[in-house]
Amino acid sequence: MIRKVTIPPTLEGEVAEKLLIKRHFVPVEISITENGQYRTFKEKVPHGSRKVVGVIITHDASDHMMHHNRVYVGSAPDTHINQALVCGLKDDLIGSQPIVYQIEVKEGEKLYYAQPKRLEMSELKLNGHQDKFKDPVVVEIRDFWTDFKEDYWVWESKYAGLGKVQLEVIPASGGNGNGDIDDDEEDDD
Repeated sequence: MIRKVTIPPTLEGEVAEKLLIKRHFVPVEISITENGQYRTFKEKVPHGSRKVVGVIITHDASDHMMHHNRVYVGSAPDTHINQALVCGLKDDLIGSQPIVYQIEVKEGEKLYYAQPKRLEMSELKLNGHQDKFKDPVVVEIRDFWTDFKEDYWVWESKYAGLGKVQLEVIPASGGNGNGDIDDDEEDDD
């Protein structure tokens, strides 16, 4: 990057050339993994640079686990369930209260709903009926900005081209929220 300096008309030639300020950006990644931790770093400065003037933070994101209850819901073409499909859906934050989504599922598309696995399984009702979704699959979703990864349960409707539908999501109440899909396995002692 070159910063242009207004040169008085009386200066010309070599004197004017010295007044041009050339700046080089050197990308450096610093990873801070816990509160109160600061890391120093060394980075080779390109040849010809005379001094480091400052630091510009282009991305300031925490590396710790984010416990937001982001869910993804919407319709998409009937295809393999992966991160691209899930992240292409509408995202929303879910709380402890039931929520209703009005969605149009076009011909050749299915309805998808994804939530973090650490939450207990929600009850899903499609137009007031249960059992309209296949068993959920687990997909790892990576946050683009923080590189945080979390497993999500993803439900897919059994049928395509449903038209305008009403999806009611009833979050699980109580429990430990550990994300076990089958809590009965622990009680077999």
